Amino acid sequence: MPKILSRLLDLLLLSFAAALFGACLTSVLSTGAYGWMIPDAPYVYEPPDFYADAVLAGLAGLIVLALAERFVRLRQSSPGRALATFAAALLALYLAPPSPQVFGNTWAPGEASRELFLAQLHMVLPIALAVTALRWGLQRLLR
Repeated sequence: MPKILSRLLDLLLLSFAAALFGACLTSVLSTGAYGWMIPDAPYVYEPPDFYADAVLAGLAGLIVLALAERFVRLRQSSPGRALATFAAALLALYLAPPSPQVFGNTWAPGEASRELFLAQLHMVLPIALAVTALRWGLQRLLR
């Protein structure tokens, strides 16, 4: 499989994971139930901003993944590639939309990270594991 196709699939997978987490997080915080809810704060944070942030989060995860796979030992071991994918997915989910300003303007330093990422590990870890499994499956399928 050409490397560019592999990287494009990685970008799509990481961007979709970031969008999934952002939409689920918005739904849980707004309605108390899991679902797909795009945050919409007129003039502050609109749906196109959400999707752009998801792609940027996926791109950051892709850069970390590409840099991690440059190490020969990591590239040649299956557990190493899985660990690099998991780390890239965690980074993409950490940087995932929505902007904390959607939920208010009074965030103390570090509070957004604690409340919007660490307190949501029950959503973050399954999504990161799913990204890792899907990437492994896609790589095996396309070889």
